[in-house]
Amino acid sequence: MKNWKKLLACLLVGLMALTVFTACDASVGAPMGPKRSTAESAKALCEYFKNCEHFEKMDYSEELSEKAYYIACWVAQSAVSCKVNAEKTELSRKDNIGNDAKALLQMENPRYASAFDCMGIGKGIGGGMGVDDFTPGFAIHPDPNSQDFNTTSDITFVLPNDGRVTDTMTKAAKGKTKLGVAYVVDKGVSYAVVLFG
Repeated sequence: MKNWKKLLACLLVGLMALTVFTACDASVGAPMGPKRSTAESAKALCEYFKNCEHFEKMDYSEELSEKAYYIACWVAQSAVSCKVNAEKTELSRKDNIGNDAKALLQMENPRYASAFDCMGIGKGIGGGMGVDDFTPGFAIHPDPNSQDFNTTSDITFVLPNDGRVTDTMTKAAKGKTKLGVAYVVDKGVSYAVVLFG
């Protein structure tokens, strides 16, 4: 009987410790959600590009960060359409787009703001994406099996985890002088929505 009581006491102590640990980490069990950035949270990314030989300057932009936040809201609003890879290095959101958005994304110089407006990104939050003055620093993969302009097709946005600089980001940053960033947070891991202008 004494061993039973000791075992029960150990289980209760373990359960209490787990409860305290979980309470300390608000992100555990929290639903996927968007998060705004600040100049401080984006400082490392700005510094990375300022220190690269191809970039003379890269400043934080509140306006671009707000647009990035609209995209983060759009990604997080449909957690069932999102998938995180096994290494937790990227989060992808798959969606279906119409002919109008597809045509804008397939132009020689894609009109991202207009395409995202067609997809409903930013509507109801800030009224839309505004002027076509930015390039996404995250990968956008159209469905290779749907090249026909007369049909809708799937598209996937791929967000890298925060702190990771990808080839897509470096290519998008060329010739740009400012960046905006927001995050999609899932299970305590932040994934970056980066825009360059």
